[in-house]
Amino acid sequence: MTYPTQGPNVPYGTPPGYDPRMARAAQLAESARNWLIICGVGWFVGFMWITGPLAWYQANQFARDFETMGLAPPSEVTNLRLLGIVTTIFVAVGMFIAMAVFAAVLVGVFSFGAFAPR
Repeated sequence: MTYPTQGPNVPYGTPPGYDPRMARAAQLAESARNWLIICGVGWFVGFMWITGPLAWYQANQFARDFETMGLAPPSEVTNLRLLGIVTTIFVAVGMFIAMAVFAAVLVGVFSFGAFAPR
């Protein structure tokens, strides 16, 4: 009894030309794209105070993973890092301005004498 020889599509084993680094790189690039979407939505929804620093952190993690594999990070990672930095700075400046306005209002209220004993 003779058995037929297996063709090019072997049911078991890795396909020819498969590189696990490239598969991991594709997963990381897709995750970076998803984080870009999350950070962009955070701008419009008002959660940029949390999505900005998280995007910055995730971009640094992705860049480190790409460098560990010996690959250059794709543009999604660079864009995510830039968006995270800009968002974090924007939020920090906004909070500083809000605290300054609040302090000025408090100084104005107390200097006006509204709460002074009569």
